[in-house]
Amino acid sequence: MDVQEFQKKLGELCRMAESQNKTVTAQQVREFFSGMELDQGQLLKIIQYLKVQGITIEGAEIPDTESEEKEPERKAIPLTPEEKAYLKEYQEGFSAITQSEKSLEELFQELADGKEDAKAALTGRYLPVAAELAVQMNCEEILLADLIQESNLCLLDALLQPEPELKNDGWLRREIIRGIGRVIEEQTEQKLHDDSLVARVEKLDNAIRELSEDEEDGKAKFSVNELAIILDMDVEEMKDILRLTGDDK
Repeated sequence: MDVQEFQKKLGELCRMAESQNKTVTAQQVREFFSGMELDQGQLLKIIQYLKVQGITIEGAEIPDTESEEKEPERKAIPLTPEEKAYLKEYQEGFSAITQSEKSLEELFQELADGKEDAKAALTGRYLPVAAELAVQMNCEEILLADLIQESNLCLLDALLQPEPELKNDGWLRREIIRGIGRVIEEQTEQKLHDDSLVARVEKLDNAIRELSEDEEDGKAKFSVNELAIILDMDVEEMKDILRLTGDDK
């Protein structure tokens, strides 16, 4: 996959959605990325990313994160024995947290009223929930321990929101899920970028070796401009990659 082309198309799709009252159809999404050989899982991630951006996708068979009745279904990666051991030890630490005796309704009302104690009380009450949601959204892009920490940050960020929105259990769970989803998307995009960079480095390194091996002494050198023409690559990109390989001398 050409990451730059992917990012360009994703940006164009978001702009088109803005011009259509933040709405696109599932068919438009598929058409935008046709020819890039994306599998169903990758298309689903694109749709999930768009929903995180507040874009409605019509005709997409995906869970509705706006619903308080249902949480988004996500095929989580099974935990390894090491991750299970970490999770068990992490969850055991919750027993040391002193929980408020107030009901959730009371705590959310106090949160809406701006009472600082309510934030601390809800944080203690929802740390286990944040860990549970992180496990449900476990993925290959992020280690479980890091994902749990990110979910905790999403919990804190949500409780600090000043907007006068109805605050309850469903709202807080959705905010945590949205936050985790954004982190996963960012990591996925970064991985795509890193994989693409590795591929370009390998391509350039192999090309230099092949071109050098054509010469009798094996020491032929080409200027960056010459290699850029031969390999059909941008000069600045060539220079960046050569710096990474140490062949920019």
